[in-house]
Amino acid sequence: MKKILILLLAAALLCFGFSALAENNVLQFDRNVNRVFEGETLQTVLIREGAPAGGELSYTSANEKVATVDENGVVTGVSKGQTNITATVTAEGKTYRNQLNLFVDRKAAEVQVQTAKLPLYPADDPLVAPLLQAGGEDLPVLLVSVKKQINLQVTVLPQDASNRKFVLKSDNDSVLKVQGNGLTGLVPGEAVLTVASASNPEVSVRYRVLVIQPVTRLTVEASGQAVTVGGQVTVKASVMPENASIPQVIWSSGDERILTVDAQGVVTGLKRGNGRLVATAADGSNIRANFSLKVVQNPEAITLGSEEMTVDVGRNQVTKYTVAPVDADNKRVIWSSSDESIAKVGKDGRITGVAPGECVVTCRAEALESVSAELKVHVQQPVKSVAFTEKSAAAYAGETTQLSWITEPANATNPGVTFQSSNPKVAVVDENGVVTGVSRGNASITATTVDGSRRKAQIQVRVGEHVTGVQMVREHAYIDLNETATAGATIYPKDATNKNMTWVSSDESVVTANGKTNSKMKLKGVGYGEATVTGTTEDGGFQTSLRVTVGDFDRSLTFRSFDYDKDGNFWLSVRNDSAFTITRIVASLEVFDGREGVAVNTKDGSNKVDIVWSGALQPGETTGTRHWKMVNYSAPSQGIKKTSGTITLYQFQIDNDWIKTIRERHRTKKDY
Repeated sequence: MKKILILLLAAALLCFGFSALAENNVLQFDRNVNRVFEGETLQTVLIREGAPAGGELSYTSANEKVATVDENGVVTGVSKGQTNITATVTAEGKTYRNQLNLFVDRKAAEVQVQTAKLPLYPADDPLVAPLLQAGGEDLPVLLVSVKKQINLQVTVLPQDASNRKFVLKSDNDSVLKVQGNGLTGLVPGEAVLTVASASNPEVSVRYRVLVIQPVTRLTVEASGQAVTVGGQVTVKASVMPENASIPQVIWSSGDERILTVDAQGVVTGLKRGNGRLVATAADGSNIRANFSLKVVQNPEAITLGSEEMTVDVGRNQVTKYTVAPVDADNKRVIWSSSDESIAKVGKDGRITGVAPGECVVTCRAEALESVSAELKVHVQQPVKSVAFTEKSAAAYAGETTQLSWITEPANATNPGVTFQSSNPKVAVVDENGVVTGVSRGNASITATTVDGSRRKAQIQVRVGEHVTGVQMVREHAYIDLNETATAGATIYPKDATNKNMTWVSSDESVVTANGKTNSKMKLKGVGYGEATVTGTTEDGGFQTSLRVTVGDFDRSLTFRSFDYDKDGNFWLSVRNDSAFTITRIVASLEVFDGREGVAVNTKDGSNKVDIVWSGALQPGETTGTRHWKMVNYSAPSQGIKKTSGTITLYQFQIDNDWIKTIRERHRTKKDY
């Protein structure tokens, strides 16, 4: 009855309102009906009274990429955003309009829960399956301990959804309490947790939550306090309280290099050391217990540094040995010699040569005599000195030279030597002392005795590289009268020993050339004309030449005018007054605001940039507006027209080869 009265009252008010409005011309949207989701439709509400009530009605959208509207005012959301919907009525010779500020919202499409650190199990996992109620949904099972809180990390996607809020709901508040993003177990039992989008509840993820009585304490005991390498013992864990929902534990080793443990608590020793076992409650309560266990290792093998050893008469050497494995508890050994008249051995394995001959030295494990190793010992008369007969040697790349040497005394047991080069990229040496030059440079050849006496001798070998050819860096040089310039040639190979060259001009009345090597040959323009400069290598007599033209190249270009666009991009009108093809022109632009420089260079922040033209400008031709480029340029914020500056033509290139920098006194400058 109360609802009927309310409806009647609302209808009366509407009638009163419409009758009041009818006295006026009204065209107005209901602004409370102004939101729609992407891909969905919304019927707008338009109030029309007076003349607009009978006129011709049309609708338009200000941005159809956000929303469209049909002839009936039905809006379709296209993309998240905001736009205006305009209603237009033409009646009695007048046009009436009204706008609706429309919002298009993006729905939440997915709810994600960060589960990496959560105690989450499949419903059929043997750990939780016996505790679940029969007939429950096949959902992931989340463990929550009684009186413990878990905070969930929830993300609503996409990132640009209009409403990214979420809500958590438990279907059994007596078992699981939900507050914000936190879950608190109240009593052992089961509940279904729903994590849903606040704006689109149908977008959700669900879990079966198993509230358990957690483990509060763990103790561990083992069948023994030690285990041998390769042996096994069993450990057992006891949990408290006795009514813990999940009494199982997860076993792990503190260092699996020492020992391992399987799921049943069977421990296997791997290597000598003090191991640590960790029992962790499987219910996610993070209750742990540690248990220490020693792993014992016996020697298994002895390895000597070598199978044979050569010792000088009256000298001694220590034999290196290794007891395996490295973690054996007792690695002490006992040494013995088969013939002490030839060689003796001490407790530390030091072998002393007594007389020339051979014997066998044995190393046995103190803990296990069956573990041993043998060393054959040769006692010899050592070499006392070795020397080369020459102070130094020389060779060219690809050529050889024979070294000669002497060892003393003459009755040495083994007078042989080995050879080694300090730099095989320069010179190599074979077992007979024959040195082969590889490339230019210096190398030391070392002769070392092979009898272990460590006697050495060195000789320096110098390797040279012959010149095989020469070529000018450029084919053509352009020089102003009385101007100097440098030119150079490349000698092949680049690391040739002798890079001396002589330079001759075909006409010294045009150009002179001075230089003693392949680099930085100095040219000077003496008279107008053309000449050839020829260079000859001292090694091999190889020749190369450079054509040199002497002229007035500073005056090759005429800077006629310039212009620029609204963005401050300049172009120059420059005429080629030379007899050559100009392939590059460079001018400098300096920009000022009053007396202060304006930062227009994006690279160094200065007020100076280059204006570069590239192309092929034939003699007599003039550049146009094309092919000009501003280098590292950013237009000034106040606009180029509000600044002043100078344009200076200072460099050009002939035939993509010779770069000419105009001398300061001949540079053309123009102010803008």
